[in-house]
Amino acid sequence: MQSIQILTIKTFINVVREALFVYKTEANTVRVAFERISNITKYPRFVKKEELKYAGLPAAWFTPEGYGKSKTILYLPGGGYVVGSYNTHRALIARIARASGCRALGVTYRKAPENPYPAAVEDAVAVYKQMVADGFENIIIMGDSAGGGLSLALLQIIREQNLQKAAGCVLLSPWTDLTMSGDSIITKKNVDPLITPQLIEIFAKRYYEDTDPTNPLISPLFADLTGFPPTLIQVGTNEVLMDDSSRLAQKMSKAGVTVQLEIYNDMMHVWQYLGGIVPEANKAIDEIGEFIKSISTTKKSEMQSKIEVE
Repeated sequence: MQSIQILTIKTFINVVREALFVYKTEANTVRVAFERISNITKYPRFVKKEELKYAGLPAAWFTPEGYGKSKTILYLPGGGYVVGSYNTHRALIARIARASGCRALGVTYRKAPENPYPAAVEDAVAVYKQMVADGFENIIIMGDSAGGGLSLALLQIIREQNLQKAAGCVLLSPWTDLTMSGDSIITKKNVDPLITPQLIEIFAKRYYEDTDPTNPLISPLFADLTGFPPTLIQVGTNEVLMDDSSRLAQKMSKAGVTVQLEIYNDMMHVWQYLGGIVPEANKAIDEIGEFIKSISTTKKSEMQSKIEVE
């Protein structure tokens, strides 16, 4: 992980940290910086990108050549609930779409501090409901970091509101505990090249403000995970958020959820972002593709009958 690309990202994140901690930079300035850093990623061939408004939000469809129509991905980008968009994650979403053979919808939900909790959750729910209304079946909900936590919040709402069930879930280095109670927050702080406990705390407080951070829609590690769909979790050993994934996988297993936890040695937070550059990122994306292909599909009429029985 000593490539010039990794060092570029590390340097850039340090600049962002300095902006946050020292100069109290406005969130929009940090967002512009993250948009620029996405230019180092390599957009794959044979995937069409189509920008649009979806459920009133900025979004883009990523459509690989020869895609199958039985499954569709909803991708919720990470960025600490403060930064990140479908555009910053365009190469990653496109690579996952190509690896899985599925069309993927990436959305830019509202961000803190201008729009703290529950704005992001409301946006995710609105997009999912629109997808269901538009006739999409077998939706795979997916996200990285904060987008992973948001994916889990969305799954809770789907269950509570008795909406069409998601077919599966994929989480990349998910941020599931905004109380920062995991041991890895401390034990991994000297090996994580990107994220610090201080940065996590700033982003967390900007998001939840006066709300109790143990709220399961904010910290889904504390949620009832019963009935969640088959889930793939990927995390690296060089992450302060490593325990957010390992503890989530344990809770999911105890709740009867089919869960697959993949731990990559010496990998940093959301290393999949470097697909086309780092071999381990390519391998992880291939694994995501295989997982999505393995998910069984259900027709809408069958989904409805299951809901009525339950």
